[in-house]
Formats: sequence, C-alpha cells, structure tokens
Amino acid sequence: MDDSYLPDTQTQEECSQNTQEPTIRTPWGRLSACLPSLLSVDLFESSYTCGRAAYCNIVIEKSQFPCFLNVSKEHFAITKEEDMVYITDLSKNGTFVNSRRVGRHNRNVIQTNDIIALGQPNTRAFIFNCNLNGDDFLPQELKKTYFVSRLLGQGACGEVRFAIHKQTLEKYAIKKIVKGRSSSNLANLNHPKKIQTEIEILKKISHPFIIQMREVLETEKEVFLVLEFMEGGDLSGLIQSLIPLSESQVKFIFYQMLLAIQYLHQHGVTHRDLKPENVLLTGGTTPLIKISDFGLSKMMNEISLMQTMCGTINYAAPEILNPGGTYSRKVDVWSLGVILF
Repeated sequence: MDDSYLPDTQTQEECSQNTQEPTIRTPWGRLSACLPSLLSVDLFESSYTCGRAAYCNIVIEKSQFPCFLNVSKEHFAITKEEDMVYITDLSKNGTFVNSRRVGRHNRNVIQTNDIIALGQPNTRAFIFNCNLNGDDFLPQELKKTYFVSRLLGQGACGEVRFAIHKQTLEKYAIKKIVKGRSSSNLANLNHPKKIQTEIEILKKISHPFIIQMREVLETEKEVFLVLEFMEGGDLSGLIQSLIPLSESQVKFIFYQMLLAIQYLHQHGVTHRDLKPENVLLTGGTTPLIKISDFGLSKMMNEISLMQTMCGTINYAAPEILNPGGTYSRKVDVWSLGVILF
C-alpha cells in the first residue's frame, strides 16, 4: 500500500494540545434577577450596558419587566475599574440603588447586596453581588459610607485597604489596627495606649506634607482610621524603581520632608520611625509628599528625653539603639539624613 495516502502521525505534543481542556473563566460579579421573568447575569467583562435596545449587553424584553415603558434604550451601565465597580445612570426615568436615585450621567460605587431598580425605587430588577475582595474588612458603620477593595499594605497589627466614599467618590486609605491587650507589652504597636497616641497626633496636626485623617471608628477589637489616599505609592517604591532622580527633584522631595518634620517638632511630636516606606507620594514626575504612620510617634515638649528603643534599625539614630540611654527629637534629623543619603 502507498504510504503517501496515509495521514501524518501526530506527535505526542500535538496530541496533548488537541486534548487540552478549555480554561474556565470565573465571573467577578453577578446581577441576580429580582423577578422570575428576568435572567440573572454573570459578569466577566469590564463593562456592560443594560436596557431595552437590542445592542445592549443585557437586554430587557417587554415580557420580562412589568414596567417596561420605564426602561430606556440604554438604562444603566456597570463598569469594573481595577477592583472597584460603578453603576452609571444612562436613563431619563432613573436608575435607583437601594431606593436612592443615581441621577442621569452620574455614577456611584456599588457593592454586594445593592438592589438596582429601574424607573421607580420600588421596581426592582437586580441584586448585585461582587466576588472581589474586601467585603468583610469594614464594620457595618463604615460600610454605609465607604466601599473598600484592594489591599495596600499589611503588617503584624493589621492592614490598609483602598476605599471610596460612596457619595462623593473621593478616594481614601482605611487602616485597620487589631487592638492588643492593655496588659501586653507597652512597646507593642497595637497596645491600646500606642493606638490612642497615634489617633491623638492625627487629630492634632494639620499640614500639607503630613497625612490627614478624615475620621476614626473604634470597635471592641479593632480601630479603623480613614486616611488620605496617595496615588503615587511611597518613596521606597520610587527608589526601588531605579528611575534616576535629578538633583532638583531630590531637593524638592527632601525640602517637603524637612518642612513636615519641622512642623511636627514645633507641635511637640517626634516621629521616631522615619523611613522611605513612611513617605507617601502623589503621582507625577515631581511628586508632593505626605509623612505617614505615627504608630511609634511620641508627644513631648522641647526638653523632654525618651528612652524606648524603637524604629527601623537602618534609619534609627545610634542613641535610640543604645540600651538604657536617652535621646531627643533630634533622632528624626538623623533619619532624614539617612533617607537623603
């Protein structure tokens, strides 16, 4: 028999490629129908439109919705940006979230269990469910005001997450501190006295180069600080990016740090843990800075001396690391010099 008429033999690699199972996509969210006539929708893409027009991603038919005349051709849009989800009202008759009107061409953040109604507050269409992280981070009191999502930082005593104010859409960083026992070592960052000191300092200070606190909430086991959000990350990230900085850029960044520390010292606050990770940045090539993290800070007068060993060893002044010795607010100046170097 002539071999030319026989099909080529598949290699083992080709065979395995043909039998490879398709990748199963996981939806990031779901619109669960409030009516038996409507269909629930799993959300995979970053954007969806809903309305009665055939070109919408989610089409509502006349037979599916009792108040069909209140449904616009394009009624609303659902958009996922990174790990935040927004609803935009595209209608004249109104899109309602939890009975509150969004407003035409306005957009609101939505989160799990939000109810979407069309045309009127009581004509419910969908319940939104989100599979992104962050739903269990906040207590109920703050959930009413903020939508929380991605993790910004994490430590031994808690974590910091990105948040958005539901009404104003302003961005914040919410720091959660798990409270330690009052009988524990006072040197612990989550000792109740340490937490209270940080709160008192943040309430007391107001300076353009120091992070500001919007509000604070304390529960039985945790404390939540709502802080300014800085788009540019921290100085440590900028240094590690290996992007060369000009002398004028370095001068500008360092000058802001000097003004911030001068202000703190004038108001009786010694930071005691200055390092690049605690210098937050705005975006852009010439960023503004904000000094943050006052967990180790101390309120004291000009002539007071401190004894507690604390801070980060690479940036701590020698007198801080000297057991039994004393030191003053000048330790912050040493740390500034190390950062500049």
